[in-house]
Amino acid sequence: MSEHRRLVLRKASAALHGRPVVLLRVTSGGRLVTETATGPVAAPDPVEHDVVQTLRAWGLALSDGDLWIACRLDGARWQVARVRGDMPAPAPSGVENRSADRLTLELAGLVLGGFERSVAAVDQTTVYLCAAASVLDSCLNRVRDITGLTTAARARLLADLAGVATAIEGALRAA
Repeated sequence: MSEHRRLVLRKASAALHGRPVVLLRVTSGGRLVTETATGPVAAPDPVEHDVVQTLRAWGLALSDGDLWIACRLDGARWQVARVRGDMPAPAPSGVENRSADRLTLELAGLVLGGFERSVAAVDQTTVYLCAAASVLDSCLNRVRDITGLTTAARARLLADLAGVATAIEGALRAA
């Protein structure tokens, strides 16, 4: 996942004429910490402090776990965009007034947000499939041990359950 993040940040940096791009995460207490960047980040780095000031000046709340992308435009001025899975609201006037730099960061934030969402979905799918495989294993053991089934009926049930198990294992490998 981190390699994908770095790739998106490198592409955003290239679109922003080589300016460094930083991915930041909000921690408890509203602090920002650098997750990754397109170049080396000195420690301690004023990036986190500067970006927090920018976001607070814009009146934006910092929620624990939120991700932000930031790029220093010039001097102390920062362009910042939230990593999100949904499109930002259009300009109230209906006329796009965001700069190309801002739009670049917004698009990078959407790409990362979509990726984060798909990783979460794959993780959840894996959990469900593992639970289903466990239940299926329990069913297989019960069918093997049950009395009163004909050999042919037991064989059909075991074959059906084995087919489902194979499908679940294939889905787990694909996830």
